[in-house]
Amino acid sequence: MPKVSVIIPTYNREEYICETIQSILNQTFKDFEIIVVDDGSTDNTKKKLETFDSKIKLIEQKNSERAVSRNNGVKNSSGEYIAFVDSDDLWVKTKLEKQVEVLDNLKDIILTYSQCLRVDSQSKQRKTAKRQLQGYSGTVFEDLLFRNFIVSPTPLIRRTSFEQTSGFQTKYIPYEDWEFWLRLSLLGEFYFLSEPLAYYRIHPQQSVQLTSAEKIEKVTTLLLEDSFKLKDINNEIKNKSLGLANLRFCYWYIRTNNINTAKEKIKKAIELYPNFLYDPRWHGLSLTCNFPILKDKWVFNLEQHH
Repeated sequence: MPKVSVIIPTYNREEYICETIQSILNQTFKDFEIIVVDDGSTDNTKKKLETFDSKIKLIEQKNSERAVSRNNGVKNSSGEYIAFVDSDDLWVKTKLEKQVEVLDNLKDIILTYSQCLRVDSQSKQRKTAKRQLQGYSGTVFEDLLFRNFIVSPTPLIRRTSFEQTSGFQTKYIPYEDWEFWLRLSLLGEFYFLSEPLAYYRIHPQQSVQLTSAEKIEKVTTLLLEDSFKLKDINNEIKNKSLGLANLRFCYWYIRTNNINTAKEKIKKAIELYPNFLYDPRWHGLSLTCNFPILKDKWVFNLEQHH
């Protein structure tokens, strides 16, 4: 039985998947298996995977979304620890070595994750969002309500902890990972490694880039409302988390030039959490709502926080 099972869900990623798999094969820690779940790709993904032959275990399924692929990958794996990486992201070669050491030595930790850098479609490093360099250790449920600071290619999880959950849920796509971390965090402590051990790829075909602002608002609101039911938390935390969500909604509506709705969301954010008057993010979004001509100048800076 391998120590680690690496689960790679993929759908039409012929351009990137070979580089992703190679970054796993290059790990300094070698006791792992690779499970690739092809979610009904219609491009040359399967042909690309033939290059790796016996180095991977390929599971094919009808197109059912990434959450189903991840769950299916876990079901068909056997490692003591589980790692997820999307088929366009990359790992630093020491990722597994450093994270296995954490789980081996700190028995109370059920998940360890790390900082993450960004690359573009050509694998060139680009400016990384500040939120992808910040994290928390210990009991992190309330911190996670404010934002998802666990970047998808970074966690390593104990199988025993994963099996206590119902896995990833499709109704929260494209934020099914955020919702899963929230539920999982109620089972034990997380451990943050303050060094970048993975690369998150930014490109036009990303699922979140193809998701409408309306769906982002709908899914995020559902996710938070469902999460509030999992644990008793005070109204200040609820209002702050919903306020921060409305800041993000404002950002996404600005990106799609729906300025009137963006103005509604920035107003809602300050109603929910008046302390945003002291937050430069609120002022940057508010200024952009009132002067949309600034959008192209502000949008990347705003992206660093949202």
